Amino acid sequence: MGKREIMRRGRGKLDVDWEQLREVWEKVPQGKGLIGGDPRRRIRWKRPLPPEPAPFFRYGHSSPQQQERFLAFLTAAPLEVEIGAGNGQFILDWAQQHPDRHFVAFEVRWKHAKRIFEKAQRLGLTNLWVSDSDARLIIAELFPDESVEVVHILMPDPWWKPKHQARRIISPWFVEVLARKLKPGGILRVETDVEGYPKFVERVVTAHPLFAPHDPALGERFAQAAPTARQAWCLEKGYPVYKRYFRRKAGLP
Repeated sequence: MGKREIMRRGRGKLDVDWEQLREVWEKVPQGKGLIGGDPRRRIRWKRPLPPEPAPFFRYGHSSPQQQERFLAFLTAAPLEVEIGAGNGQFILDWAQQHPDRHFVAFEVRWKHAKRIFEKAQRLGLTNLWVSDSDARLIIAELFPDESVEVVHILMPDPWWKPKHQARRIISPWFVEVLARKLKPGGILRVETDVEGYPKFVERVVTAHPLFAPHDPALGERFAQAAPTARQAWCLEKGYPVYKRYFRRKAGLP
């Protein structure tokens, strides 16, 4: 973790204005709240891509051949996804622990995504792709239905300000996307240090008929997972990390 990355506590408990959220959520499927703006409307991108065929994907900027390679990767082995990978501390270790699985790390901050990619290359990982595009759009439009075994959302930004609520990763629209893309029996794993966020997540996720209620026993599967940089900081400072695990039920999305 770089010296400039100074971690601090947020405002405390997350308060939710559900009426305001409903108005915001109506616009999310049209691209409202996508980080960096809607790439379907953004032609230019300042940051360079690693030379193809490097395992790095960017919506609308990678070549058609690169997109084909990416899509083939998604279905070639059991698939797990991390949304908001930060500096990659968790996903790089997890990919090393599970060489028989495939992983996609989404991180919209280009410098972080670039570092994850470079570390993966140094480690010789062939089972990890990186993307600096907003995961919500990529997963919704490109991932095959029932193709993902685990989605990791670890320490997501709560987006405290009312005008930023559309940026929250958990919304009915995206939960519907995850219900389609997760395999039956697949797991949505959400962990946060923000008081009140777990209750918000449970209410939104379990409102979908294809998600079972939070099951703490599912956490045993991740007992050997390395903490994210934020989680390690919370453990060092004695702050609680709230963990929620939801299994995707059998049935048609």
